[in-house]
Amino acid sequence: MSQRYAYTAKDMRGKIIKGFLNAETEVDLSNKISNMGYFMTGFKLAQGGDVQSARFKTYRMNSREVLQFTFQLNTLIDAGLPLLEGLRDLVQSTSEERVKRVLEDIRYRIESGGSLKDSLSLHPHSFSKLYTAIVGAGEATGKLPQALNDLSDLLEWQMELGAKIKEAATYPVILFTVMIGVVTILVVKVIPMFKPIFDQADVALPLPTQFLLNFSEVMRTRWYYFIAVGAAIFGASVVLKTFEKGRFLLDTIKLKLPLFGGLIRKIALSRFTHTFALCFRAGINLLSCLDISKDTCSNLRIEKAIGKARDSVNVGEKLAGSLQATGEFPVMVVRMIGVGEQSGALVNTLTKVAGFYDKEVASTIKKIFSLFEPIMIVIMGVIVGGIAFAIFLPIFKMSQMVGG
Repeated sequence: MSQRYAYTAKDMRGKIIKGFLNAETEVDLSNKISNMGYFMTGFKLAQGGDVQSARFKTYRMNSREVLQFTFQLNTLIDAGLPLLEGLRDLVQSTSEERVKRVLEDIRYRIESGGSLKDSLSLHPHSFSKLYTAIVGAGEATGKLPQALNDLSDLLEWQMELGAKIKEAATYPVILFTVMIGVVTILVVKVIPMFKPIFDQADVALPLPTQFLLNFSEVMRTRWYYFIAVGAAIFGASVVLKTFEKGRFLLDTIKLKLPLFGGLIRKIALSRFTHTFALCFRAGINLLSCLDISKDTCSNLRIEKAIGKARDSVNVGEKLAGSLQATGEFPVMVVRMIGVGEQSGALVNTLTKVAGFYDKEVASTIKKIFSLFEPIMIVIMGVIVGGIAFAIFLPIFKMSQMVGG
């Protein structure tokens, strides 16, 4: 049965085309659009209205699929298979519909005379600016297999780094959540059990005990205040991230956090040096290397520092001195880059710095794990001990009165 679809597509120049078509299935729709000389980028069943307001299903590859594609394409090309034949093999061997659609479009555009870089750049949700720049450099220098091999290594490293970051973030969150849960149970369930005892004794309660009882009462009867405060803080952080100054402030605070600030800086510098080394080795010019690599840092403060260094390099300053002038780069990094500039071995020195920070990130995560648990235990002990002290202080006072 034929259905009416709203679709978006791109022509060979990347121009966006929108319209409506009747088709039996999604595959039939895609084939019809391909026959028109376009590549379908999104679609939905037409429910009335116009195509401008439609919300479309789009095709994109996740990071693991991009890594798999890069590794497989590199293997095929390195074995002597032409690029188009390699892409055809990958399309035929792919079972995931999303991936197949993207690869079919890339193959179609190359078949029509486009370059691999230009074909990939039309899928920015799948292939980053860094990815397409490295591929473009590999095509221009005739070293595409080497470029794809370097990209495979980089993507694998990025996934490993992401796993380490997730691990580093998950463990403290679990411990903190457990601590909050234990304290909440004590305040909401345990402390109210002592209130009738204190009321019956009719004694003046010490200030810590009175504060604890009042806090427990607020927690039990006005718990929504705490939810509202938490939601307000979360909402404020989300709103701040939408503004450049707000994001800069939040990223600056992150770099100054105890324990985690150093780790965040090391991760940013590791990303920067890895990306910079890869771009420079691929033959991309220095200014473009800085432009591309700064976008991988995930911290606006450091990104702006790299941007300032890039502007200085653009007017003839040395890279090492430009980075040092920002005040955001450790002396060791600046010194190594300076040595690389003077010796003409900048790629080697950047690779060594990247390797150093790989070890530093892993070491810092282990250090945080080893320190965070005893710190949380001490904090928990202080809180629980404080609660116990506030509860037993009046009981001890009551026992003295009875004994007297």
